[in-house]
Amino acid sequence: MHVSAYVPCYNASATIHDAVKSILDQTVPLDEVFVVDDGSTDGSADIPSVRVVRIERNQGRGTTRVRAMQEAKSDLVLGCDATLKLSPLFLENALRWFKQDRIAAVFGEIRDESVALVGNRWRNRHIFRADRVQRVQHFSSLLTACSVIRKSAAEAVGGFNPELRAAEDADLGNRLLCAGFDIVSDPELWASTAKSQSVWEVLERYARWNRSGKFGVCDYLRQIVYSVKVMAMEDLRASDPPSVFLSSLSPHYQLWYSRMRSDRGLTRRSVAQDKNNDRH
Repeated sequence: MHVSAYVPCYNASATIHDAVKSILDQTVPLDEVFVVDDGSTDGSADIPSVRVVRIERNQGRGTTRVRAMQEAKSDLVLGCDATLKLSPLFLENALRWFKQDRIAAVFGEIRDESVALVGNRWRNRHIFRADRVQRVQHFSSLLTACSVIRKSAAEAVGGFNPELRAAEDADLGNRLLCAGFDIVSDPELWASTAKSQSVWEVLERYARWNRSGKFGVCDYLRQIVYSVKVMAMEDLRASDPPSVFLSSLSPHYQLWYSRMRSDRGLTRRSVAQDKNNDRH
């Protein structure tokens, strides 16, 4: 199978070299490897070992992934975020899924190798969900941080939305599922991160990863109940009282984030898609 690989990047000079190396170290040979630099100002794009596609001004995740899919010469496209390192067998294990024509994408889990600060502990538990039993799941919501996507399937449903700065993967995944494609989450596929994040950074990440294009009163109330009955209880079982505060704060931050971002990057197409998804 022919595979293209890319790293989307914005101001990740401290980690991008490890991300690129982890792709080059895969046990399966790649047809091409390139970086899509989304207007970095910290020298992230200065990588002599691979081709760098430069976007002069920061446009966000949607535009970056659209450009990556345009640049990719192969139908299968491996993506690894600039803060991650793929396990050596990631691609080899992922390719076995694409013997099935209806598989549009496969993605893996993220393992945390960072210092055990409160923000990192909370991220590992509630974003990476490392404490939960992992198993293969079909028809999953798409996560692109470490993934392989069938380009022709993505193009068949309109591809990534270039106007979305967040949830561009969930938006594409919803359209793939509605079109009858399968998206697989496989715990045998994994990447690791050693990057630490502050409390506010992990709350922003949680809000972004869980954003579906709208966050109304009912969503807000459900998140409050979930944060108390599920998230806070997991923190207590892990003997991590400081994380309880973050869990309790997360729905309020998510509401604020949704209101702040509601007029930015959310197009009529994605709103219409959300309404369509509500009917399924």
